[in-house]
Amino acid sequence: MEMVRSRFRVGDSILYRELDENGRPIDVKPVTVVEDSDARTLLWLPEGTPTRKPEVSHDIPGKPRDWVNRTWTLADAVWRWAELLIVVRPGESRATWVRWSADGVFQGWYVNLQSRLTRTRLGFDFRDHQLDILVNPDRSWSWKDRDELDLAVSQGRISPKEARAVCNEGSRAVEEIEDQGGVYIEGGENWRPDETLARPHMRADWDDLSMYGKP
Repeated sequence: MEMVRSRFRVGDSILYRELDENGRPIDVKPVTVVEDSDARTLLWLPEGTPTRKPEVSHDIPGKPRDWVNRTWTLADAVWRWAELLIVVRPGESRATWVRWSADGVFQGWYVNLQSRLTRTRLGFDFRDHQLDILVNPDRSWSWKDRDELDLAVSQGRISPKEARAVCNEGSRAVEEIEDQGGVYIEGGENWRPDETLARPHMRADWDDLSMYGKP
């Protein structure tokens, strides 16, 4: 298995890929590198970015997505949810999304519980851990998608031991939220992209898995 371990340069357009438990791309987001250092990785995802988004058959809004008993495909999409600055720090199994509306109004944070990043020549890969935390601008917070984590455990996609580790990581994130520590004292909500920062773009080889020894 060959990985690229050198740092990316500021302004590089790379891929931020979620892989499923079988190592297949399940979500692909192009992002622009803002920082890639020993201290942290910062990635910019502006609204309007072309992405590859999963579409699950017979998906019921408000219900956890069933990845085992439903078929799914990756479809062309455009990122419309919010403008993001994705913050990932070494040693943490989570990414913190700093969010703004289309007109630049700060919308709060979103904590995505996930595996640590795997660096490849295309960008970064990770495995999503289902559980998330919504954080408002005043730092009030709430859990999101506990039912998706429970379903993943019941279907064997995540082991009970792994689920406990995910919840523990979430608890550490909550401590930072409530203590206004970690990313919540770094002023990320005041960041805005420099006008010279190029928008990210989708690569033709977005589905390449050769770095894992797969065709």
